[in-house]
Amino acid sequence: MFIPDYFRNDDLRAKLSLMQENPFAYFMTPVGDRVMFTPLPAVVEENSGEVTICAHMAAMNDHSSYIEGSIMTVVFMGPHHYVSPRWYVDPRSVPTWNYALVVATGKAELLDHAGTLRLLKRLSDIFDPQWSALEKEKEGYYQKMIPQIVAFSVKCTSLEGKFKLSQNHPLEDRKRVVAALEASDHDGRLMADLMKRNVL
Repeated sequence: MFIPDYFRNDDLRAKLSLMQENPFAYFMTPVGDRVMFTPLPAVVEENSGEVTICAHMAAMNDHSSYIEGSIMTVVFMGPHHYVSPRWYVDPRSVPTWNYALVVATGKAELLDHAGTLRLLKRLSDIFDPQWSALEKEKEGYYQKMIPQIVAFSVKCTSLEGKFKLSQNHPLEDRKRVVAALEASDHDGRLMADLMKRNVL
């Protein structure tokens, strides 16, 4: 991925926050001259600087046959929004698009039955704690469905962050962009919040 120095983010905490706040990621595995691609919800965990991503997909998905031992790339897309040159102090510029993403790369390994159960419980705890509290996963109906999925982990060896947040413009321009984004739409407010946390 092309990352100009002023858009590169090497802050692990910032990258983890983006990944955990935007957990629906794109999992890609090279297979011959093509790439297998599956969008999935992910659990992102960090321990002493080591980042692990866990997810699962349907066993009937052809992609699942190529997971074990593969070098997988996982893309987490954060907020993004159009930026108008009208918002700058000097509008003699060009329209652009602000965005932030993290590209993780690592070796994928299949999870055993116990690991799969832990992942499913963790997903429920994160995304629907009220449902998780019912412990439905212990019921026979759900237990029978577990063999129909393939769960796996990706131990990250590379974690690249690209946060294109108007850093190539003066501080006053960035403040004006944030103000305009806050007055726009939902996506604009998300981008404004990210900019306030990172470049103001």
